[in-house]
Amino acid sequence: MKLQVHPKEFSGDEILINPKEFPDVIVRDILEIYHPEDEYSRLLLQVQSLTDDFQQKDTVSIEKSIAATFQLRAYMAVCVNKVNPKNVSLDLVELLFKDQYYSRSDMWRMRNRLIDTCVYLGKKIEYVEMRTQVNELCSKGEKVTCGVISSDTRIVFRSSTAVVQIFIQMSSEMWEFDINGDLYFEKAVNGFLTDLFAKWKEQNCCHDVTIVLFSRTFYDLQCIDDFPSDMRDCLQQDYKGRYYEDFYRIVVQNERYDDWMPTMIQLRKLFNEYLSRVLDDHRFEGCKIPQAHNSSAAQGNFLETLNMSLNLFEKYYLDRNFDRTGKVSVVITPGAGVFEVDRELTNITKQRTIDCGVGSDLVCMGEQPLHAAPLFRFHSKNVKGLEVGDDYNIPHWMNHSFYTSKSYVGSRSISSFIPRIKPPPELVLMYSASSYESDDDNFPFIDYDEYDAQVFKMPAPNFPKVGSVSFYGPRSVKKKAMSFSESKQSHGSRARHISDDFPSLSSEKGESKGSSGSSPAISIPSLSACTGDEICNSVGCYPILEKSLSRESADSSESEDYLPHRPVIGSAGSPASLSHYPQAHRPNRALINPFAPSWMQFKMTSNRRRWVHAFPTDPKGTAVQPHHIHAYNNYPDDSDMDSNMSAPPREVIQAAHMAVEARKQVFARQVSSEGSDVPSTEANGDCVEGQARSVSPTQSLQAMSSSVTGTSVNSASVSSSMDVSKKRRRHFLKEGQKSWMWGPTGEQEWSPDMTTGQDWRPLDHHEASSSESRLIKPILTADIHSQNFCAGISVDWKSLTIPASLPITTDYFPDKRSLQNDYVESSYDLLPDDVNTDYYINPPATDEESYYRRKPLTANQVYKELVSQRLGQGFQLITRPTHKRKQSQSSLSSSPHFPLGGGLMRARPRNGVTVEHCLSIGRIFHKLKLEDHKITVKRYRPKHPHAQMSYNYLYRFHAPDSISYDVSCSHFHNEILENYNWNYLDQYICTRGDGDYGLMESLKFWRSRFFLLPCSNTATKKIIDGSSRCDLYEERTADELNILIHEFVRYVETLNKIRRTAQTRRPKGALYAFKHSNFCYESQKLMEKSIAFFVNSKPDGEKLKANSSPAKILEAMTDQQKGVYLFTQQSGLPSNCFIASEAVEWCQECVSDAETVPQASAIMQRLIDCQLICHASGNFKHKFIYGFYLYLVVPPREKSKSDPETTPYNFLFQNEWCEVTCIPIEDPDLPQPSNGDTPKKAPAFSLLPSSIEDWRTEMGMTVGGQTWGQQSATLCHKYVSVDVDVNGKSDRCEWATARYHAYYEPRCAFELQIQWMVTTGCLLGELISSWSRKAVSCGFHLLPVPGDPFALPSAADSDPLRGPIYVPLNIKSVAEQIGSSLFSDFCEAAKNKEMTLFQEAILRRYGFLSTSVRIPHSTLFGYNQIEEQQQFVHCTGGMFVLIEDNQASSPTSDEHSHVLRSGKKSSSELRKDYIARQTSNICQDEQKTENKIGFLWSWNYLLSKRWRSANTGDEHSQDRMLEDFRQFNSDKDGRLTEFWKEYTSDLQNVL
Repeated sequence: MKLQVHPKEFSGDEILINPKEFPDVIVRDILEIYHPEDEYSRLLLQVQSLTDDFQQKDTVSIEKSIAATFQLRAYMAVCVNKVNPKNVSLDLVELLFKDQYYSRSDMWRMRNRLIDTCVYLGKKIEYVEMRTQVNELCSKGEKVTCGVISSDTRIVFRSSTAVVQIFIQMSSEMWEFDINGDLYFEKAVNGFLTDLFAKWKEQNCCHDVTIVLFSRTFYDLQCIDDFPSDMRDCLQQDYKGRYYEDFYRIVVQNERYDDWMPTMIQLRKLFNEYLSRVLDDHRFEGCKIPQAHNSSAAQGNFLETLNMSLNLFEKYYLDRNFDRTGKVSVVITPGAGVFEVDRELTNITKQRTIDCGVGSDLVCMGEQPLHAAPLFRFHSKNVKGLEVGDDYNIPHWMNHSFYTSKSYVGSRSISSFIPRIKPPPELVLMYSASSYESDDDNFPFIDYDEYDAQVFKMPAPNFPKVGSVSFYGPRSVKKKAMSFSESKQSHGSRARHISDDFPSLSSEKGESKGSSGSSPAISIPSLSACTGDEICNSVGCYPILEKSLSRESADSSESEDYLPHRPVIGSAGSPASLSHYPQAHRPNRALINPFAPSWMQFKMTSNRRRWVHAFPTDPKGTAVQPHHIHAYNNYPDDSDMDSNMSAPPREVIQAAHMAVEARKQVFARQVSSEGSDVPSTEANGDCVEGQARSVSPTQSLQAMSSSVTGTSVNSASVSSSMDVSKKRRRHFLKEGQKSWMWGPTGEQEWSPDMTTGQDWRPLDHHEASSSESRLIKPILTADIHSQNFCAGISVDWKSLTIPASLPITTDYFPDKRSLQNDYVESSYDLLPDDVNTDYYINPPATDEESYYRRKPLTANQVYKELVSQRLGQGFQLITRPTHKRKQSQSSLSSSPHFPLGGGLMRARPRNGVTVEHCLSIGRIFHKLKLEDHKITVKRYRPKHPHAQMSYNYLYRFHAPDSISYDVSCSHFHNEILENYNWNYLDQYICTRGDGDYGLMESLKFWRSRFFLLPCSNTATKKIIDGSSRCDLYEERTADELNILIHEFVRYVETLNKIRRTAQTRRPKGALYAFKHSNFCYESQKLMEKSIAFFVNSKPDGEKLKANSSPAKILEAMTDQQKGVYLFTQQSGLPSNCFIASEAVEWCQECVSDAETVPQASAIMQRLIDCQLICHASGNFKHKFIYGFYLYLVVPPREKSKSDPETTPYNFLFQNEWCEVTCIPIEDPDLPQPSNGDTPKKAPAFSLLPSSIEDWRTEMGMTVGGQTWGQQSATLCHKYVSVDVDVNGKSDRCEWATARYHAYYEPRCAFELQIQWMVTTGCLLGELISSWSRKAVSCGFHLLPVPGDPFALPSAADSDPLRGPIYVPLNIKSVAEQIGSSLFSDFCEAAKNKEMTLFQEAILRRYGFLSTSVRIPHSTLFGYNQIEEQQQFVHCTGGMFVLIEDNQASSPTSDEHSHVLRSGKKSSSELRKDYIARQTSNICQDEQKTENKIGFLWSWNYLLSKRWRSANTGDEHSQDRMLEDFRQFNSDKDGRLTEFWKEYTSDLQNVL
């Protein structure tokens, strides 16, 4: 065939073929294309269509960009073959996207869309506004360039625009030098962060980044009474009784920079002053504080830091933005990944991290240790006795890396020495200053070598009842502790016995194993699988046998990892050579040996498989992390291990046998002397740990030779420890079992040879050629001098650069026995057709009725949506490979690699459609089944769920623009997932959100809040241009405010999707007001056209009078040339509808005595009373309301003579149309501009006039309403449905709800909050973007804002590291200047009110608007509504200010009742405490007698670059605004005093 190329404009198909040339090819077949001379460079494409338009012979055409990418040359010969999709199927596909929000349900739909399709590297995919690109393809452990996605392919979604929180641990090691002579801080900042930011730039990433420095400070005092009183607020005490404080210094918060160099400079400056600022934070003149010192990395606040980020990430559904997906916590530590932690906090952190699906990355600057990392050492709270053994935990839920600098990699290329650890300084001093023989002879001796050999052994499975005297030996015998010199005479150094590695030396080959009466669940393997000592020498956890117990463990420390109620036998857990009492050891489990974690046989749970589908697989199908590799990658396969392993020399084996015999004799003498009644081996079928067996040298030699190597014992070579370990594990596991090992994947083996970069060395040619996997070969052979080489393979750069989202699939499901014994089953049925019976019995008769009564979802649509909702809440689909086992076997296994495992199962159709899905999160499993038209939801919950764990935490944090560290508290707790009301949510889906089921807070629905603000202010432009002062804003005139109302009504039309030409809109105000307005260019053009259209449309002759007959007024109003514009063809609206504000404007121009809005509204109300017009819903009780309200002209034939109380109307109208009341600006006392004079200012207060009634009363609806949206409506807010999929791009029904302000006042912000459960994030984001673009043409800008801008860090739904900034008002300086106190002539209550008005005047001077219409408190019923009226937002949308209540007594009457009901402090009281802490002094002599007066300042962290424009300004202008605001309120240069004089002068003029 000859190759041609075609552009996308010619055809959208990737490949065009002549159907006559390929008669056996059909649509969706896979074709392979390659040049004959380039046989190893092949391209796979899928036939998308067969058309007769392409009739060229012996020719195939490929899209031009694809041919260029794969270097296929046009007009050259190519080979085209049809391939079987199964032969080219992919194991893993990585999709990369940017500046979009993908929900987990969106990912599932994208996955379903891609199944059975062909993809190639760099392919751009677009589906329902979701745009992504293929980033990586893997098949059979190899990276490939193209392939076919099958149902078994793992799809990983990676985002280059995620939320990344970087925590840098400023422990004492940061000021130490590493082995290369660099400070660890230099290694972290100049090395790691520099490389990280460089990789972000290479990948074109734009993450939302927060950088925090954190540390722990210890104080050298033992009693809290010795501390100054002001220091005690944040003191905490650890398990050793030491007092400490935790500090957090926020460097940048939610920033998205293209250049991070200024941040790097800021980090270096903070490093120079960090230690002194933290250690001397409480040091003031005259105050004595205790000596403080910085903690080490191991003793730092590591877990507390992770929980701080989890508090934020768990609220992912709040303040949802549409250009970010993914959340990652990165902790940079100078240590080696070892931390001393609290056991309870570890459990909370682990469960929260797994449930939330957060990626946690630990990057260590220290040298990689010889043991597994990261490693947790639990706090030892045993204060009564000596506990030698440490309890360790290896977290599987955390990704870790050891960073290696480029300079160190270069030096390692010419060296062979590998320094894995540094010798402790104490050890160096000890050996340099004294000899080994000069130790204290009275020092108690503990044989640590013998203890280590015993403490990590496993307890024997067959044991007597706990508490048996014969089991532990006589308790009356107690060994006397020997001194060190005495112990040297009787103890030698314990070398590692060869029998520890070769279990055959410790038992006879033919000994019986296991008791005939023992339970199969606890029976031990036979000799062919493993010997008893081998089990004992396997460290850390209990082996998972073929018939292991499936019951969940009750161990609080690691409930998912260990089997329950297994007592530790012998010396495990007890101090060696000191005591044999059973009370001295920790029950239930053996301790973990961090030096051999791969021997730990973990109990498999869904938590361990939560992230497994995000990792690539090696050629054997094992999930691996590419940056965790062995230093030598030429290990043989397990299948070749037997032939490659060789036996140790005979001398070594004989020596080992002699050691075993010696230990046997010592044990026998001990038993004889103590008179122990230890059960015999023959009686129990096993021996207690530490008890030897009789083994002959010949038998032991033969046993080891046959079981370990299978070769001659005369072999001279000694196998490596890695080979022996693999051999032992293979003998331990039975056929078909899987060893669940260390690491996030649960399948990757750890060994001392494993490295993440510290042992990096370049491979020679032979080693590189023998490396099996291409996943790591390109990295190992990389040029260290290349530009793209950043620290080699030391760090998981992919996770830190383009983090992966939590996979939507997993592969674990409990077996049948576990479901019966350990879980509680509950189920319910859903019949969507029965729920929506009313629709099918009485379908809509007209198109207008169909607009309000939408077709309900079918059973299949409901079923898919139920799956989507569970995925959105963190569930994962359980899948299984289809090729492992026949479909006839339906039981489920606890191992995901067992062919019996079930999950994403589609049962065979019977009588109708039957589909089944299984999902899981934690220990909760859901099984959904669709059969015919019935949906069955079956839920499995654990019989013994995890208890609610909580942890209260005190800390000090320093915000970016704050001046000091502030005390705060936070609460960490695990979420009880079993309490989620899935039944209610499923009913919500069935009813499509209508009727009795609506959005509740407990559903954790997604929401985004926006403010509509006026733009194009000249003062903003001056500040952006560099004005030194920011108090430049002037109040708008009445005409400008009226134009804002007019433009707002026009904007609401776009929200309601009303279409008409701009020339049909009547302008508001005179041309004079237009010329003096400050609107954008586009708005001015539209206004000019509108004025030109209506300049000659005014009525001729005399005007109508207010007392004219209603019929005459209606006749003039409906005139086609000079009347109000009537909508004739608008979907969902009856004919002859008009907007209320336009009718009022028409009355003001055409009717005399109707110059004001109230007068014109009264005329319209007369027409309603005469039933000439009515609300568009047909409700005659609906009064006329000024603003955007829709009314219709009642046709003469339909005029009702009946009582309006009984007239039916469309009560669903309010759910579909956004109607807003506009507060008029006109006032009888308001002077109007005349004779060209400067227009006077309008009143500054946006208080709701008393003449305006409750909109619910004016609409004629009862408080409570008929639908869910009307029931949830309040005086300030209304609800309306949002059609998300306007253009019909989605493959499902989608809907959302908008919560918006019921009133609009041009001097206030207009709120619009979107709430949803069933919406594609990209579709909704595109809809919001279109709203934002249309707002600009109307003179506004629509900006995202936080739900609570002033949430304190201690609040439940807030960021623990974010808090408002207090800006005090220096009224003392003003009082000194004027010679008297402010408002001295007023009483106390009036004084506080006047002070608030004075503060509001300051805010108006700086361009702040109220966040809502000021409604009198007497009409407010909601506590939150009162709080909202105290908030202000800047006209640029970048800043918020709150005026706190100035009353000395904290709560108002409404707030006081709230406090009594809740039993907690109100938000006002909490903020006052927050202000008091920020303004307090450490010195105890200061007396705080007066209440603080000032402002709380907060930033809009959601205002990203995407939303910024010339109307919002940049970050520098916002920083100048805060700086100038502080200077103004501090009365610098007398500016505050000058403003006070101006304010009082204007006040006197008004009075």
